[in-house]
Amino acid sequence: MKALLPFTVLLTLSFGVLAAQPALAAEVEIAVTAETTGTAETVATGEVEAATAEPPEEGEVIKEDRVAIGEDLVIAEGQVVKGDAVATGGDLTVNGTVTGDAACIGGELKVGPKAVIGGDAVAVGGTITVAPGAVIGGSKVCVACGIPGLKGLKSAFGEEGADEVDDLSGRIVKAVAEFVFFGFLLFIALLLTVFLPRQFGRIEEHLAGDFPRSALVGVAALLLLPLVLLVLTVTIIGIPLVALIMLAALISLFVGYIVLARILGRKLVGERHAMFQIFVGLLLLQAAALLADVIALPGGLFETVGGIFGGIGWVIFIAGSFIGLGAVVYSRFGKRTLDETEGAREAKKNNNKTSPPAKAG
Repeated sequence: MKALLPFTVLLTLSFGVLAAQPALAAEVEIAVTAETTGTAETVATGEVEAATAEPPEEGEVIKEDRVAIGEDLVIAEGQVVKGDAVATGGDLTVNGTVTGDAACIGGELKVGPKAVIGGDAVAVGGTITVAPGAVIGGSKVCVACGIPGLKGLKSAFGEEGADEVDDLSGRIVKAVAEFVFFGFLLFIALLLTVFLPRQFGRIEEHLAGDFPRSALVGVAALLLLPLVLLVLTVTIIGIPLVALIMLAALISLFVGYIVLARILGRKLVGERHAMFQIFVGLLLLQAAALLADVIALPGGLFETVGGIFGGIGWVIFIAGSFIGLGAVVYSRFGKRTLDETEGAREAKKNNNKTSPPAKAG
């Protein structure tokens, strides 16, 4: 736990910066509009008064949670789910009653006009559409990206130019987000080198000194992490842990990626300032992704070429991140030096050799 404390502090600071970047970070929409009736009022603070509407008297009553993985989930009008409704990798449509939370991961959450949600309405990596008349007893949180004001350009160009404006604004958003993300990585690197130089150095020592094992641990993490998240999602009880594990894994990926950039930068520019080494290394790793969005700006064939570069950039980022993640885990989050890790491994190997065989019977 002591080894994880510095990374927890770093996680809090870094995600605070992400939240301040409108082109890259999640734009949290907390505006819920409901008809002004005896059961709900129009609210713009993200908090909705507790639902007082009674569930439908007729219709199917489901006395357990509803979970869909890799497909859409629909709670029809008149249906009552006495629990939570969760869709992962698909859309969630609520036209009936959900007494608990309605959560959609990687899709769109649609709340119909006669829907009643007793808890929160949450979409992770998607959008939320709430029809007038819907009742939400908790909060509505929607994660979406965009640049404020670009949607208003559609009316200036008329119907014929609406699609072109949408496409152009989308390409601008991607280009700006890519450069902001590059700056975000540099900011994380600055935090690491200033506040966690010892842990950062130990992770770098493991990646440079024992690259094969670091990469192997990273590949194992790449294979196991989705399975762990899937099991936690299915069990419902583990859903609160999913966000925590994803955040911890995400910051560890960033740290590992920056460590890899430092190693590459050192090979190119030699023993210079740590931030200069990281800048050069990140520029090399992110070159394909940065070029992709710039090339794609004119659209047409350029967008196709940019897509190819973007695919290459994603492969580099995923591979580099998980290789770096392997070094983070291998070093126990920077708690051990490479000599200590190798010493512990040798001691364990010798202990296994000298252990007496188990008695039969």
